[in-house]
Amino acid sequence: MNKFIIRMIFKNSRASRKSIGYTSALTGAVCNIILFIFKFVTGLLVNSISITADAFNNLSDLGTNLVSFIGFTYADKPADKNHPFGHGRSEYVSAMIISIIILLFSYELIKSSVLRIINPQPMIFRWYVVVILIVSIMVKLWMAFFNKELNRKIDSHNLDAIFVDSVADVLATSLVLISFITSNFSRFSIDGVAGIMVALFIGYNGVTILRETLNAIIGSPPKAEQYSKIVSYIRGFEGIDGVHDLIIHDYGPETKLATIHVEMSSEYTFSDAHAIIDTIENRIKEKFGIELVIHVDPVEDECVSTQINKEILEKITSRYDCIKDVHDFRIVNERGQKIIVFDVVVVDTLNNKDIQNLRNDIIEKFNENNDFYRIVVNIEKEDTFIYQ
Repeated sequence: MNKFIIRMIFKNSRASRKSIGYTSALTGAVCNIILFIFKFVTGLLVNSISITADAFNNLSDLGTNLVSFIGFTYADKPADKNHPFGHGRSEYVSAMIISIIILLFSYELIKSSVLRIINPQPMIFRWYVVVILIVSIMVKLWMAFFNKELNRKIDSHNLDAIFVDSVADVLATSLVLISFITSNFSRFSIDGVAGIMVALFIGYNGVTILRETLNAIIGSPPKAEQYSKIVSYIRGFEGIDGVHDLIIHDYGPETKLATIHVEMSSEYTFSDAHAIIDTIENRIKEKFGIELVIHVDPVEDECVSTQINKEILEKITSRYDCIKDVHDFRIVNERGQKIIVFDVVVVDTLNNKDIQNLRNDIIEKFNENNDFYRIVVNIEKEDTFIYQ
């Protein structure tokens, strides 16, 4: 049903990121205003702190809709002199503000619920309240999946936050419903306890959203699927012998810059290598929407000495389960001395002492085969150069 509704709204045309964000924000605002009014009035009529708390939860959701609306508006602004990479990160900032609003409401609701436990008051049971709460659950459930369907088109942190918030609201209102029905069959009121649990649901939701948006602003690894797709795609081009050190700089959902190292035969002329790299950068822009800059590491494919030493290194590193990759192997001359330099990628679980021991062990084993070279081993953890 949601797919049909979305098709009707956009009339099968390709919707912009801003228009989808606006649809989510305005739909949520209308639903949350209606739910707040009904629950707030109902909570007052039956003297229930948990229902009133749930009403203010919907009011906080109205605030998130407003912040989301502003976030999508500002993020859509084009790049300017002070913001050369655009304003896309405004979505992350607005999602962070949403999480803070949610946490503030959670704190206030906990205070109110604790006071209700200290000074309990009888509730007035009415069946129409049960109907209102059930309808509220259905509306929030629909909102959750409506936003999830919208988010398939734009993959937005804001819509992720609204989806998670709606699911939490379903759980919170279900708890209020159970509390209210129980009050009709027991002298012991759990209204204040239910209010605290609702507030904790809301607070947990706020912390989850805050953590995810802060990670996006500070910098976190890309999804493993995206990383694999980009690396595999580049490896598929003729002339590319190896790929490593992918770094993605996130300036918003629609603005991403990246750098990567690729290994190519040193037999290629500068012009030929440039043509291949230029093609890859353009294709990545078309396929993934990422502005990519490629650094070329020349590999001496035809050098007998290089091949022999690479085989020795492969035999040594194959003994270690902690080693994930070896790249940038090269032999250089420095004041008459031959130096073998290469990079080793290891698992994240190794500490500095383990890394130093591994480096010494590789050098020692390498020198057992040939002590003519000085060995330089650069060791990095597998997620060190992925995302910024």
